[in-house]
Amino acid sequence: MRKTLIVFFALLPTLISAARLTCAAEGNLSEAIKLYEKGSFKQAVDILRQEAKTSPRDAEVRFWLSKSYLKVQDWKAAVTEMEKAVELEPSNAQYHHWLGRASGERASRAFITTAYSMAKQVVKGFETASRLAPKDLSIRFDLLEYYLEAPGMVGGGKDKAEAESKTIAEIDRQKGYTARATIYRKDKQLEKAKAELLKATDEFPESADACEDLADFLFGRQDFEGALQWSRKALTLNPELNHSRYLAAAALTRLRRDLEAAADELHELANGPLSDDDPTFEQIYFQLGENHLAQGDNAKAKTAFQTALSFNPEYSRAKEALKKL
Repeated sequence: MRKTLIVFFALLPTLISAARLTCAAEGNLSEAIKLYEKGSFKQAVDILRQEAKTSPRDAEVRFWLSKSYLKVQDWKAAVTEMEKAVELEPSNAQYHHWLGRASGERASRAFITTAYSMAKQVVKGFETASRLAPKDLSIRFDLLEYYLEAPGMVGGGKDKAEAESKTIAEIDRQKGYTARATIYRKDKQLEKAKAELLKATDEFPESADACEDLADFLFGRQDFEGALQWSRKALTLNPELNHSRYLAAAALTRLRRDLEAAADELHELANGPLSDDDPTFEQIYFQLGENHLAQGDNAKAKTAFQTALSFNPEYSRAKEALKKL
C-alpha cells in the first residue's frame, strides 16, 4: 500500500496538469460554441483553430471548427475538418450528417467535375448518418431534400424521396405530413402541400411543430395573415420556438402592423443565441431592414441589409434590397 501511495503522489503533479489542460480545452470549446451561437463566427474559428493544434485528436473541436468554417464560407476547410471528425469518430451520426452538409455547400460552388464527386460525398454522408441514427428526423429530412433535388446519376430520385417520406411517417406521424408536403411543393402542387400541413394541425392540435410548419409554408406563399395566425398559435404552445418568433415578426412587417413590436422581436432574435435550426442571422437582419423600410427609415434599413451581408456576402435578397435603396 505504501509503495502504491508513493507512486500515486509522484504522479500527482502530472495528473493535476493533465486535468487542468482538459478543463482549459473544455472551457475554450464552450466559449467557441457560445460565440458561434451569438454569430461571432470568425472569433469562434480563431479559438477552435488554436484548440485543434493543441488537441488534434479532439473530434468535437473539429466538428465545431468545421461548422464555424461553413459560417465564414471557407467551404474547403469546412469539409477537411469534418472529414477529420469523421475519421476520429466514425460511428458519430452527426459528424457524417454535417460532412454531407459541408460537402453540399462546397459542391454548389464547385466546377462541374468537382461538384459530381462532392455530390456523391453529400449523399454518402446523409445515408451513413441515417444508418447510424435511423430516427433522427433532421438527417431524414436532409436526405429527403437531397433525393428530391439531385439527379439519379448522383443518387437522387423521386422514388427514393417517396420511400424516405414513408420512413419519416413511420418514425413520426406528424412529420410524415410535412414530408409529403415537401414532395408536393417540389412538384409545384401547392394546394396538396397545404392540405397535408392542415391535416397535421387537425390531427395534432397541440403540436407546435405542426403549426410552425404550416406557418412557414404560408409565409413562403406570401399568405402573411395565415403565417401570422399559425406562428402565433405555435408560440402559444411553445414560446421558445425562435423560428415562429421570426415568422410572426416578419409577417407583421409585411402586413405593416405593429412594426415597432416586430422590430423589437427581430432585434432580440439577432442578439442570439441561435441554434442551427433557427433562422440565420442574415435572414433576421434582412427582415429587420424590411421593417425599417416599412417605418420609412431608409438609413437604418441600409445598415440592416449591410449587416445581413456581413454574415453572408452571397445573400441575394439583401443585395437586391440595397440596390433598390
